[in-house]
Amino acid sequence: MNSMATINIRTDSATKKEAERLFADFGLSMTSAINVFLRQVIREKRIPFEIGYENPNELTAKVLKETEEGKNLSPAFDSIDELMDSLHA
Repeated sequence: MNSMATINIRTDSATKKEAERLFADFGLSMTSAINVFLRQVIREKRIPFEIGYENPNELTAKVLKETEEGKNLSPAFDSIDELMDSLHA
């Protein structure tokens, strides 16, 4: 039998209460739900859902806008020699 380990996490009380209520609806305890998550991460070798952003911070928004406008981008090179020449310029 595997030995058990303890994980301590911190979250705000509203998040904890809402998660506990939902997990109870699924017939799971908080511990069981977290273990399901951890096993899925191990099985898939990735976070098992998409992590994205809705509102990027000011710097990220600026860089995204400039990229879309084609500003401040590195030039494309046809060869390593062109790249090296550019680096040594």
